[in-house]
Amino acid sequence: MDRSTRALTLVELLVALAILVTVGSSTVLIFRGVTRAWQAGELGTERYQQARLLFDLLGRELSSAVASPRYPLVGLSGAGGEHLREDSVSDELFFAGRLSGRTGIVERGYWVTAEGRLFCHDDVSGDGDYATGERELCGRDVGELDMAYFDGAAWRDGWDARDGAPEAGALPKAVRIVMTIGRRAPERFETIVSIPTS
Repeated sequence: MDRSTRALTLVELLVALAILVTVGSSTVLIFRGVTRAWQAGELGTERYQQARLLFDLLGRELSSAVASPRYPLVGLSGAGGEHLREDSVSDELFFAGRLSGRTGIVERGYWVTAEGRLFCHDDVSGDGDYATGERELCGRDVGELDMAYFDGAAWRDGWDARDGAPEAGALPKAVRIVMTIGRRAPERFETIVSIPTS
C-alpha cells in the first residue's frame, strides 16, 4: 500500500461530522431568530398602520361634530353597563357631524365587539337615532376601546348630551382615545382629539 494515499481516521470523521452538525444547527437557529424578528416587525408595523388609520379617521370625524339636541354626542363607558349597541363590550361613542365629501349631517359611532372587531356606525338619514343605520367593519383585533371626555376642567369617563342629561346639548372640548390592538402581546395606542366646535 502506498503511503502517499492516506485515508481519514474514524476520529477525524467524527470531528468533521460534529463541526458540520454545529454549523448546521447554528444556521437553523439564526434563520429561525431572523424569521421571528421579521414576523414581529411586520406585525408591529401592521398594528401601527391600523392605529394611525383609525386615529386619523376618528380625529377627522370627531373634529366635525355638531352640538344639537337632535344629534347629541353620547359617549358611554363600557363599565357603566348601558349600551346603544347590543354586541358592544367596550366604550361606545356616537355623534353627528358634517363630513367631507358627504352632504348634510351624518351620524357616526364606534364600538368594539367580543371578537375584537371595531365597528363604525354610519347613517345619513338624520333621524337622530343611533340604534338605526348601517354598520361597517373599521378595524380588527381591537382588544380595548377606552374614551375619556374633557369638559374644560377635568376628564370624565362618559359624556351624555341627550335631553335631561348632565351635558345636555354640549360637546366636550377634547376626547382621549385609548386603543389596544392585537390578541397576542397587544400594543396600546393613545391620542387626544380636540373638538373645535365645542
